[in-house]
Amino acid sequence: MQKLKNSLKFVGMILLIINVNIFPMRMLALEDSSSLPLKWTTSIGYLVLATFLLVAVWRQYKKKIPNQQKAFKFTWKDFGIALLFYVATRLVAIVGTLLIQVVTGNPTSANDAALLATSEQVTRVFPLFFIAFHFAIGIFAPIMEELVFRGFFSHYFFKEDQKWLKLLISSAIFGYLHMFYPIEFVTYFLLGVIFYLAYARRGNILDSIAVHLLNNGLLVLVSILNYLFLVFS
Repeated sequence: MQKLKNSLKFVGMILLIINVNIFPMRMLALEDSSSLPLKWTTSIGYLVLATFLLVAVWRQYKKKIPNQQKAFKFTWKDFGIALLFYVATRLVAIVGTLLIQVVTGNPTSANDAALLATSEQVTRVFPLFFIAFHFAIGIFAPIMEELVFRGFFSHYFFKEDQKWLKLLISSAIFGYLHMFYPIEFVTYFLLGVIFYLAYARRGNILDSIAVHLLNNGLLVLVSILNYLFLVFS
């Protein structure tokens, strides 16, 4: 019965992540048909609600972990190690992009293309839609995905010594939910592996969150800089 409850909670959290990630894209897609008051309401409402949900998931996670893990600190040494894991994610992204180009003919992944598309259309994007989209990709998604895929998943379904099973299954689910083209599964599976290894190094979710934030942050930073250039040039 407990495993069933945990499974339902896990599926519910995945659905929550999907909706938090997709909603800003829906706002952008419906921008031309939305009134100005509706744009303000939906964008501010999204940012407030997503922040509330993120805090709620974080607090729920803190209740599940052992007390010794709650005392973990994130030092400059840990940040340096996170940077090394980040370099690994960049290598995977480069190889993955080449695979996507060879197999599909597309120059980048579907997720990266979404970020680049908003930059290209920046002159007509409602500013708060732009902010909401980049908060989703750069902050909400990395933190919530690590809490769910590496954190809750490990505690809900596996014993402490089942690290290989945690790595393989959590990375497979992560890859499956992120792929648009089948070939993208390889890239996102390997990214999931790297995130899990960062987490498993000492069982601190802050480590994998840091790597995930760094990984997503690069394209977000490029998109924001392009936005500022186009707006103020």
